Amino acid sequence: MAHEKIDLTKKEPVTVEPEEGEAQVWVQAQPPWEDFASVNVDEDAKRKEATPEQAKEMDKRMAELGVAFAGSKLNWHLDGALNISLLAGKYIGYHKDVDVSVEQGELAQLEAQLFDHGYGLFLSSTNEETGERQLRRVGFKVFQDSEKEHMLIAAIDERRKLREDKALNFVDVHVLARNEAGLALGCLDVVIPEKWTKPYPVEFNGQQINLSHPGKVLYYKLHQDRNYDVTDVERLIKTGNLMVEDVDDVGEVYEKEFKANLARARKRFAPISAEIKSGTTAEQIAQLFFNDEEFSRAGEATRPAFVELGKQLIASGDTSVENMIKIAVGIFKAEEQNDQIREKIAKIRKDVEVQAELKNVREQMSKS
Repeated sequence: MAHEKIDLTKKEPVTVEPEEGEAQVWVQAQPPWEDFASVNVDEDAKRKEATPEQAKEMDKRMAELGVAFAGSKLNWHLDGALNISLLAGKYIGYHKDVDVSVEQGELAQLEAQLFDHGYGLFLSSTNEETGERQLRRVGFKVFQDSEKEHMLIAAIDERRKLREDKALNFVDVHVLARNEAGLALGCLDVVIPEKWTKPYPVEFNGQQINLSHPGKVLYYKLHQDRNYDVTDVERLIKTGNLMVEDVDDVGEVYEKEFKANLARARKRFAPISAEIKSGTTAEQIAQLFFNDEEFSRAGEATRPAFVELGKQLIASGDTSVENMIKIAVGIFKAEEQNDQIREKIAKIRKDVEVQAELKNVREQMSKS
C-alpha cells in the first residue's frame, strides 16, 4: 500500500528533573475515553473500513512510532490488531490506539529514549463516577500497572506538559514479565514461548516497526471478550502468517493456564476452608469468599453461586480444599469453559490448515 512520506526527523529534547525518577511530577486531567466500538465496528462485529483521513492519521502515527524508537536497542514490539494490518499490507480498519510491549529490565533505557524524542511515562486512572481520566507523570522506577492505574506513553512539550497535537499519543504499555529463571510470563504467570518476546521488524513508511509474533497476537486476542476480536482472528489467519505450530503453542499455553487456575484456587480456598466450623451456614461460607478481595470483585450477582457452594459443602460433610474445588468447578462450569476454549483453538487450527492449503494451490497455479 502507498503511504505519504512524512518528515519526522526533528527531535524535541526534554530536560529531566532529578525528582522525576522517583515520584509524580504533574497530575493532568483528561476527558473520558471515547467508545471505540460504537463508531468503528459494524453490526457484523467487523472493523469498518478506514477512511482516507483515518489512514493518513495512522500512517503518521506509525511514522512517529518509528522515529520515537529509532536507533534504540530496546526489545520492543507492537501489540494488538495493528500487527494484523501491517501483516496484511493494508489497514483492516481504524486503529485508534497503539499498544507496545517492552522489557521490565529496560524501563530506564525506555524512559531515556522517549525523553529524547518528546515523550514521557504516565499512569492513567479513571474516575468511576464521571468517566474522566487522570494522567500523572512518573519516572521509570514507579512505572507499573495497578488495580487503579495503567501505563501510558504520552507526548510532552518543552515544559514537559502533556501535548495533544501528536498523532502518536497515549500509547498503552505492556511490560513483559519474567520469572526468576528469566522465562517470559503470560496470563496467570504461566511460561510462554520465548519466540513470542522477540520483535519481527518490518519497514513502514521509511521507518522500522517491530511487530509481535503472530502466535502472541492470537493468544491475547483469545483472551479478549470483544465481539470484533473474533473477526480480527479471522483476518489474522487470512494473512497467512499464522502457522499450525503457532496455534499448537497457544493451545499448550492455555493448558498451563487451566492448571494454574486450579493451583490458584487451591491457594485461595485454603484459608476459607480453615474458617469453616461445625454449624457454619451456607450464607456464612459465601461471606467468607466475599471477605477475600479477589472473590469480592466478582460482584454481588455471584453471591447465590457461593451460597450454593456452601450448601453442597455442608451436605457432603467434607469441607476440605479439594472437595471445595470439585464443587466449585461444577457450579461455575470451569471445565465446560475450558472445553469451549479448546474447541475454539481446534477450529482455528483447521482454518490455518485450510489457509496453508490455499496458499500452496495458488503457488502451484502461479508456476504452471
